[in-house]
Amino acid sequence: MNAARAAKLTGGCLTGNPGAEIHRGRADSRLCQPGDLYVALQGEKTDGNLFTAPAWKSGAEVVLADELKKLPEPPEEKALITVSDPLAALQELAMHCRLELPDLKVVGITGSNGKTTTKEILAAILVDWKKDLVLISEGNYNSDIGLPLTLLNLRSRHEIAVLEMGMNRIGEMALLAELARPDIAIITNIGSAHVGMLGSREALATEKRSVFKGAGPDSTAIIGRDEAWGDFLLKEYPGNVRFFGEWGVGGWDSYADNGTEGHILVWNGRQIHFRLPGAHNLLNAMAAVEAALALGVSEESIVTGLSTVRPPSGRSEIVKGAVTVIRDCYNANPESLNAALELFSSIKVSGRRVLVLGELLELGSETDEALRQAGGAAAVANPDSIFLFGESLGAVKDTARDAGFGGELRLFTDMDKLQKALSSYLEPGDLVLLKGSRGGALERLNETIGEVSSG
Repeated sequence: MNAARAAKLTGGCLTGNPGAEIHRGRADSRLCQPGDLYVALQGEKTDGNLFTAPAWKSGAEVVLADELKKLPEPPEEKALITVSDPLAALQELAMHCRLELPDLKVVGITGSNGKTTTKEILAAILVDWKKDLVLISEGNYNSDIGLPLTLLNLRSRHEIAVLEMGMNRIGEMALLAELARPDIAIITNIGSAHVGMLGSREALATEKRSVFKGAGPDSTAIIGRDEAWGDFLLKEYPGNVRFFGEWGVGGWDSYADNGTEGHILVWNGRQIHFRLPGAHNLLNAMAAVEAALALGVSEESIVTGLSTVRPPSGRSEIVKGAVTVIRDCYNANPESLNAALELFSSIKVSGRRVLVLGELLELGSETDEALRQAGGAAAVANPDSIFLFGESLGAVKDTARDAGFGGELRLFTDMDKLQKALSSYLEPGDLVLLKGSRGGALERLNETIGEVSSG
């Protein structure tokens, strides 16, 4: 695509070089490289239209910006397209990129927990099978901004696209489904993540079910065998259905917990070292394999992919050192907390178990109950100490004590004080679980813990 075609498709006004080529999309001017389209979006804290000149300087060939803003002229050989709504224009371009590849097989992955990890597992399998013929969404590019940016990366060589599809408002999933048009859709689970933004679990399940919008008889839905909302999700679904999560069927013979090293799986009689720890990651693996089988992937590539995948950053990521750390601080809700605590409790350590728990966000009316459950779950996990970070976690402190926790239990609202407390408390041999919602940014503790590990 070039600037002239992009302007025509979006109904925008073109200034500068009509032949400027577009190979990728970016919404962050700092990430722009030659061949990029920079989409200037109005954010909560800043206005992307202010960074059009830095985007060109970084290498962007074309800028897509708001026609009502005062904008600089494009440099020589570069282009500016102005429109009334840059986000809607980005989505229009993404839809055309998708429609130009009618034979492309798209796997859409959504759910309350496990989306990114399931995507990474499936990606490892497919890359072994199809090499560079597979497009994988980067990081958590799963929103009404991130997904269309990913679609701009499509090329004629691509045969498969694996797209993570998230949402935090009503109507967003239907929009993503219209853009991506998944042939295979995985719903990992219906939990409590984002309930606060939608009002109820039924509303959440209704929104997630929109991933099937436009599905035909040749499409495939993949959900958990024990999914409580299964019948609701599949009501009137016209395509094929595959289930995951059941041992003793579908080639899933057995598994053995290998602690921080993950699991030893036996699938179709073949032993596989699957390096992602935690029982929840077994379900993610099983969902990914169902998608691979629906695509016709070879057994050899499935085995290779399962044995080579590594955990995404911040999601059940284990960092070994004098102090071993489980980094699981991308999101936090009762389901993901229970999964993290189960892993935390199962790992053998020479020192102490230290739980660092941040706030549980975006749970709406379920927040109070979630905090009560968190205190009880933390007590049952029986760590040696619990460090809480966030004003709302006073309820966790109370319920943990009520549930019988007798170890050291401290509540912090200041990150500096938490860092100092951990620095003086931790010793070589300890195991730390960092668990909290992204808003708490518990990864700020990495350096503190690292200093203890390095002596």
